[in-house]
Amino acid sequence: MNPPAGFWRRYAAYSADASAISLLALPLLWPRLQDAWFVFDQGLQTLQSRIWDLLDLSQARGDEPLRQLGLFTGDEVLRAEMTGLAGELLWLVLAVSLVLFAIAAAWFVAFESSRWQASPGKRLLGLRVTDLQGARCGPGRIALRFVAGIPSWFALHLGHALSAFSPGRRALHDYLAGTRVELAPGAPAAMPRGGRSWLLLQVALFFGAVGFIGLRYVQLIVEVAQGGL
Repeated sequence: MNPPAGFWRRYAAYSADASAISLLALPLLWPRLQDAWFVFDQGLQTLQSRIWDLLDLSQARGDEPLRQLGLFTGDEVLRAEMTGLAGELLWLVLAVSLVLFAIAAAWFVAFESSRWQASPGKRLLGLRVTDLQGARCGPGRIALRFVAGIPSWFALHLGHALSAFSPGRRALHDYLAGTRVELAPGAPAAMPRGGRSWLLLQVALFFGAVGFIGLRYVQLIVEVAQGGL
């Protein structure tokens, strides 16, 4: 058998697959996302307008902070809008999850049980999925492997993290399905340059997003402070 694949190489392959699956799902989800955006935009405008009305009422009456809090928590308009937005968000998450799950299941089962023994992401990174004897897995075992990954998502990815330090670098779903991820024949032992670049791009995007959100919060705080002067 070939050497097992390392954690970061497996992650780079999976994130490449996840990006491709998301692009495939986007046309199917786009109408639903547009509808949700319209509902959220209208709902947030209603919430904002109601909050300002309640603030004006509270200031006009000279309410104390605790009474202001009661005014907000007891307002039926606010509660109805927040309940509606929460329900819309729940249905949106459910719809997105179901579409992504269906496409991902077809993607991984079809590719990893094929003669490639690898999804496109794994193939690009020089990896393949085998059983414990190093043989090709059938669709049933790959489907079991896919479903066995669900607990790891609910356990904050601890099951996936097993592949960083477990014997044979196997994740929880590998143990449950009796599979392993190894280097494909002829694949270099070191992470390919493209894989390293892909990981660095994700790191840059993550910190860029964190920085942008941080700057927006600072801007909001400054605007609020200036408005109160």
